[in-house]
Amino acid sequence: MKKQLIPQLRFPEFTSSWKKKYIKSIAKIVGGGTPSTTNDEYWNGEINWFTPTEIKFNVVSESNRKITGMGLNNSSATLLPKGTILLTTRATIGKVAITQEECTTNQGFQSLIVNKSNSNQFVFDLIKVYRNELYKRANGSTFKEISKKEIEKIKVLIPQLPEQQKIANFLSAVDTRIQNLEKKKELLEQYKKGITQKIFKQEIRFKDDNGKAFPEWEHTRLGEHIYKTGKKNKENIQYPIYSINNQEGFRPQSEQFEGLDSNERGYDISLYKVIKEKTFAYNPARINVGSIGYSGNLSDIIISSLYVCFKTKEKLEDVYLLKYLDTFQFNKDVLRFSEGGVRQYLFYENISKIKIPLPSNEEQQKIANFLSAIDQRINLVTQQITHTKTYKKGLLQQMFV
Repeated sequence: MKKQLIPQLRFPEFTSSWKKKYIKSIAKIVGGGTPSTTNDEYWNGEINWFTPTEIKFNVVSESNRKITGMGLNNSSATLLPKGTILLTTRATIGKVAITQEECTTNQGFQSLIVNKSNSNQFVFDLIKVYRNELYKRANGSTFKEISKKEIEKIKVLIPQLPEQQKIANFLSAVDTRIQNLEKKKELLEQYKKGITQKIFKQEIRFKDDNGKAFPEWEHTRLGEHIYKTGKKNKENIQYPIYSINNQEGFRPQSEQFEGLDSNERGYDISLYKVIKEKTFAYNPARINVGSIGYSGNLSDIIISSLYVCFKTKEKLEDVYLLKYLDTFQFNKDVLRFSEGGVRQYLFYENISKIKIPLPSNEEQQKIANFLSAIDQRINLVTQQITHTKTYKKGLLQQMFV
């Protein structure tokens, strides 16, 4: 007997099998276009014109650039109605968003205008389930792209409209939860950025435990309060190998590079640097993008000899410095003191020249604790976002055939 096409997780009132249908039978597929960039009459109009880099959330409403009616008419772009599913199909394939307003797109999309016999929101989630099929059908050497013709060939499994609507409403509630958490994270990050700027400009000052003002700040070169470290692993000891990235700082190298570390790649680890606890390390060629880390309680690990390593002296608190390294002013100074041609480097001698504001140790600790508390709140929300997205992924696997 032919096996029924039904999902693993289902609302009890639905029992009929899902049907196989071509995508082109449930939605009209429309490409995008770009008006001539040399004609000013085509740009700065009122029609939203999206590019793939703007597809970051489930819904989009306003694009970074807009075109005029003349620009629309003189390009391959098409005016898309509200509710269209924007699907990225060039370079970055499979990102989707529903437009809340009329709009158009560049050539990096094949957008879906869902017909009235199907749920727009359901098809939005359905496309996510079939991302692997999109990748398989993509072609190209320099960058991958999937054509309208190939999308039209894809067969999907789909239930009747009432079940589509029930699934869509349920998953929309999960999406709303994710969107609210992402907005909360964004607001916390904006708050942290603003308050950090005010603290280091001394527009906000802390007081000691007796309510008295702390001493005035010094402004001194970083080199006066740090010293270089990082002995070579001459004994070739098999210490855990770490790398540093701009998101997490120190991270096991096997997690950074597809499960392999330098030992497994056959590299000579005798040249690597041994890291003890409370050590700062950065890549002199990538510090401009935030590739700097603090080992904290990590000890007896090794990192590439390319990294510059240093520790702080008594008058400079580690966590205070870590927070200052994330400021606009420090990053501005990084660019000012970097040297080189195509690739800029910030060597130890140059980072030592950067001036930093230096409060008393007690005020440094209060500043560090205050900003760390905000970071903890941001990390908690980030974990909630990750957990909810994982939950949604599981639902997609179980609620679709």
